[in-house]
Amino acid sequence: MDGGGGGLKVILFDGGQGLCLYLRLPDGRRLLLDCAPQACATSLSYLREIGEITPLTPLDRLWRPAGQPPEAPTWLGVWSLLRGLAFRPGGSWVFWRSLPAEAPAFGLSARVIPRAELAAPPQAELFEPAVLVLGLTAEEILALGGGPADWVANASLALNWPRLPGGDGDLLVGGELSEPAWERLLDDGELGRLLTGVGCYCGRDQEDGLDCLLSRGLLLSVLPWLVLGAMAGGESLREACPGRQVLFTPEVGLLSIEAGANGVLNVQGGPRLGNPLTWTGLARPLDDAALPAPGPLRRALV
Repeated sequence: MDGGGGGLKVILFDGGQGLCLYLRLPDGRRLLLDCAPQACATSLSYLREIGEITPLTPLDRLWRPAGQPPEAPTWLGVWSLLRGLAFRPGGSWVFWRSLPAEAPAFGLSARVIPRAELAAPPQAELFEPAVLVLGLTAEEILALGGGPADWVANASLALNWPRLPGGDGDLLVGGELSEPAWERLLDDGELGRLLTGVGCYCGRDQEDGLDCLLSRGLLLSVLPWLVLGAMAGGESLREACPGRQVLFTPEVGLLSIEAGANGVLNVQGGPRLGNPLTWTGLARPLDDAALPAPGPLRRALV
């Protein structure tokens, strides 16, 4: 997603009764999705508090989907607003570096380049090693079918983190992608080649506490930024594998992403209310006896 001349600002935050997604578009329009199960003024109060909506800059649209039947195209459209910040069809390289931030918050500066435009990333001196962000397009997710829980899982983004100190090969954080989703991804033979260095796989270890499936989809749409936030904070992800290891992203309830005209993203994470923007995974070898990686990955990489 391009920031455009006026820039784009996205804020995903805990609204008290569910996640909220706020967008300030380059043309100045302000939109809010509130996942609260019932009308609640908390989200609007927060946006007024931080100066995003005022009498002169009111909200242009408020959408509360609670009580409405789930619709795959609509949900995928919402998630794509977030997914598109890190993901391009076919995958993307994210070059990033950490910015100063007070714990438990994190700050990142990043640039996203489609894999179609760059076969392999050069090592930039001013950035951390580039990560490869993977996922399915909305059309591919719809083609896999299933119900709302399947849409959520298959809309998850994944990322490949290059060789970790003390680890055995690259770490592939798979989010919640299903086996059919990995089968579809690995139809791309070039992608399989890029993943040949993977020695460890990380999938969800426990429930994230978000009861609303639409909210869970929002969380999984920003998974790359949460994982990079853990990296920026020097969390245990830097030492993942060679055996099993639980991986935690920072406990945050607020994620703000600003896209400038130069294409650089400024990402800030911080605490808010219950801090539901947290993901926990279990890293283990691809061929772990009790908890192996998804079958398509094992067949392609082991």
